[in-house]
Amino acid sequence: MTAQPMKQTHGMSFVGMVEGLVAGEHLEKNPWTPDAMWHNIGNQTIDALVIGGELGREEADVITGLTPLAHLPAVFRCPDPSPVWRCVYTTFRLTAGSAFGNTKFEIRNIMARRAVTTKQFSFMLGVMVDRDVRQPKNRKEPGVRRPSTLQTARNAFGDGGFLTEDVVGRPWAPVYVPLPELLELAVAGHRNARITLMIGGGFALMMDGYLTRDRESKFYEGSAPFRGSPPAILTDLASSEHGLRMLAAAWEHWDPTRPAHEYKIPVVNQDGTLVITGDTRETRSPERLTEWRLYEIANPAKALAGFLKQQATRKARNQGATPEDRDRENRERLNSALDIALDAATSLKDSPVSPPPHPFGTYEEWERARSAAHQVYEILLKHGPELDEGFIASEAPEEGSESDDTDD
Repeated sequence: MTAQPMKQTHGMSFVGMVEGLVAGEHLEKNPWTPDAMWHNIGNQTIDALVIGGELGREEADVITGLTPLAHLPAVFRCPDPSPVWRCVYTTFRLTAGSAFGNTKFEIRNIMARRAVTTKQFSFMLGVMVDRDVRQPKNRKEPGVRRPSTLQTARNAFGDGGFLTEDVVGRPWAPVYVPLPELLELAVAGHRNARITLMIGGGFALMMDGYLTRDRESKFYEGSAPFRGSPPAILTDLASSEHGLRMLAAAWEHWDPTRPAHEYKIPVVNQDGTLVITGDTRETRSPERLTEWRLYEIANPAKALAGFLKQQATRKARNQGATPEDRDRENRERLNSALDIALDAATSLKDSPVSPPPHPFGTYEEWERARSAAHQVYEILLKHGPELDEGFIASEAPEEGSESDDTDD
């Protein structure tokens, strides 16, 4: 009798069946973490999309990481072999147009669920696009209790990541050009270029912990001036020239081979130049980006309103604080307010609007701002600390001040 080959279950590959058996073992003995579970679901989803003809094998290999980074330019003609471009390509293939619905359909089948939320989809996408950088981004800073930026990035993806309204289920296509050209197109209003830059820059910001999930505590701790989910912040960033230049700077300075604490992504001005801090030649350096500054660039008006609310809260909370504590709080308020004022004044100075109306408003508005700035300047000038304040002054011993002993 001739042995009949075993028929493969329709819609399930051999790899899928093996992963299903492994999943069963984990459910019974060693439950998977959400990261591992969604990684497995993602792989099965890609396999199902290939079987259904929605993806080709070569496309699937790019998404699952089987295609080395060095081969990416030859596969889909991206400018350089970067994890960012793999991320952009993966997002496009799984979310643009009808692909979003088709991918969610396969996820629902695999999970036997009636619905899959966009946040769940985003979390799955996150554990798929971080394959190339997991090891370096999972390294924690020595002596610091903060989680690795890989973990904060996955939390950010779980809060929507870069799946904005322009990305999921909408027609768009990546623009595969070098970053300077991509930025130029985005600033000129090219929709696909803006989406491409938003995804690439957003990926860099999340992977290095500059853009994290929305938490109420961030506002009250003072690490962010207002509440906002990653998609909301990225939407705002992609809606202004300053935000687009910040996204491009994040992409440009992002290092996929090192953890975030070993280098920094700098803040940029509205014209794209680096913000330099420090008073002397030795201390002057590019300002390191913070989540607060990122939110401020994304939505300056909302950041200012949030800042004022935070200051009012701090003032009420510190009524019974010691004078030293109040001084420290007021120094922080002063520095934050001056940063906001300088950024606003610079933006108004560089405004492309031709008077009237003048970017600085009426003469009375300008005079009020100038007077307040001058008063602050006078106070700082007259009441600044001495250069050597905080050190104990002592006289250097004079040469020959001690009597020499002579031997008779």
